[in-house]
Amino acid sequence: MKKPHTFKLINGTFTANDVRKILMEMIQSKINFHMREIHSMEERGGGTTSRSEKRIVQLKKTAETLKKVLAKAEEKEINLKISATVQIEFLN
Repeated sequence: MKKPHTFKLINGTFTANDVRKILMEMIQSKINFHMREIHSMEERGGGTTSRSEKRIVQLKKTAETLKKVLAKAEEKEINLKISATVQIEFLN
């Protein structure tokens, strides 16, 4: 098995407002992806959409929690460090 490929997507210190822009855009992109998956399944008339539906619910909860955390940071005028790494592995 080959070593996973690792990509550092975010690494830095940001204001709460900038963190909101970065992470909420990422979350919204994932929600849109799953919504397109659901629409595609419905158009084809087959397949289950429950996985994407559950994931949308999870992502929306994450967004709400993130908003609360960021509101506290913004209120206290605290900068935030974000580090986000994506790892890709070949499975077959």
